[in-house]
Amino acid sequence: MSVEDPLTRPSAPPGRRAATFSMSVLPWLLAGLSGVLGALSMPGPGLGFLSWVALVPLCFALQGQTPRRGLQLGAVAGACFFAFLLYWLYTLWDWAGLLIIPGYLLLVGYLALYWGAFGSFYAWFNRRLPVWAMVLIAPALWTLLEFLRALGPFGFTWGQLAQATYRELPLIQAAALGGIWIISFLILLINYLLYLGLSRHRWRYPALALIVLGLVWGWGAARLGRPLSQEPALRVALIQPNIPQRLRGDRAYLSDFLAQYQKLLARIPVGSTDLVILPESILPTYVLHDRLILGYFERYARERRTALLLGTIDARPTGFYNTAALLSSGGTLLGTYDKVQLVPFSTEYFPGIGLFNRLGFSRWLPIGRLGELKRGAGFRPLEAPWGRLGVDICFESIFPRIGRALVRRGAGLLVTITNDAWFKRSWALPQHLAFGVYRAIETDRYFLQAANTGLSAIVGPRGRIVRRSAVAQAALLRGQVQLRADLTPYVRYGDWFIYLALGLLGVAGLWIMTVGARHAVPLPDKPSRPSTDSSHRQR
Repeated sequence: MSVEDPLTRPSAPPGRRAATFSMSVLPWLLAGLSGVLGALSMPGPGLGFLSWVALVPLCFALQGQTPRRGLQLGAVAGACFFAFLLYWLYTLWDWAGLLIIPGYLLLVGYLALYWGAFGSFYAWFNRRLPVWAMVLIAPALWTLLEFLRALGPFGFTWGQLAQATYRELPLIQAAALGGIWIISFLILLINYLLYLGLSRHRWRYPALALIVLGLVWGWGAARLGRPLSQEPALRVALIQPNIPQRLRGDRAYLSDFLAQYQKLLARIPVGSTDLVILPESILPTYVLHDRLILGYFERYARERRTALLLGTIDARPTGFYNTAALLSSGGTLLGTYDKVQLVPFSTEYFPGIGLFNRLGFSRWLPIGRLGELKRGAGFRPLEAPWGRLGVDICFESIFPRIGRALVRRGAGLLVTITNDAWFKRSWALPQHLAFGVYRAIETDRYFLQAANTGLSAIVGPRGRIVRRSAVAQAALLRGQVQLRADLTPYVRYGDWFIYLALGLLGVAGLWIMTVGARHAVPLPDKPSRPSTDSSHRQR
């Protein structure tokens, strides 16, 4: 019996090689491509238009896949997306040392699981639902997963699809109806319709996408064209001192930092401003307990006849708090707000810090001790003679529910004080500001952000950036805003759109259990192994 020489064995036909490539390699490449395109669409690169097509490759990759393979492909796309999007975490090397590497990898891996969950559920629904149903189910599934990612003490909203479109004001006005979630739903919907058009060679799907975009754009343009209700004007000034992060915690530089604030504050004419806003944790001292420093700011408020909002770490018998303090134009303390949503796995909040310290990991950190801060009592506005200020601190502005809670409690103006100097000149800064645009639209409030090194900005209630500072430069931004009283549907009714998305998924599940099982697309059979029987070989 002759034995076939493997060197002379004929290679697979070109068609079979192409099919093998498309089945085994191409889905992974498409998934990775979606992740990269999605990251490029985010603030920083500034290619927001890519968001409308970024997930089309992922939809092709998930075509005909099992839920298990969908999980893997979605996770690959998510890992590429977040690895690129959050590259700026490397700037924390100066404070976290080598531990930033496993921290970065763990965060990217955790966030990628949400994309993986989308891929898995998408594949499961896609085999059991007709196309017309998937047009709504795929965006609803994505939106619900983004919402879940924002919940709890470990909530992290960075990388929402809607972030990419923060400059497309007519298209994002719908956030006033149901929050940022509506915009993420819209973006996924357009991506899916384009995928259907390409995969089925039917023009009606892209046409439907254009119609949807046209309707949303038309409604948004009409809203932008409507004049704002007239409310009393408030003259504001935002201070950006540009103090380097490596130095700002060193008490040896306290007098130098104070002089920098004094220089910028001196540029504001007497009686020309109603509210001056300084950034988060302005000086390496407990300002509210340092009579020399606090005395200066009290005198300034009295002499310049202006209220003054500043950030400081506050030491109390119950612990340390990240605090915003409001001084009246008479120099008296009107009230304080303590940060509630602390940054997890940081100097603010670190679960399991006792074990971390016992294992000796803390000595590897140049930054010092972790998890030092206590949570504030709740989201409540600060009372001022001319109205209520909805103040949040740094990380808190990325959560829609916080801005909504402050406005529901009477805030007529939203203010974020922050220190983004940790992230130097990276894309983290415009990505952070993009959330402020959405908070303004969702609540129909002016949004002010005072940052140490940037970006500081004044954002109008329809999301238009009225003033914006440069990065890594000392700056003084001045403008007029209004304390507004109107309530948007999102403020009134909250996350109703999420409940609608959840309802759609529930109805789809019931339909599958009762009717859809008969219409499910069967999984492809595994190819049988070629027989080794000699008679078969002879044939």
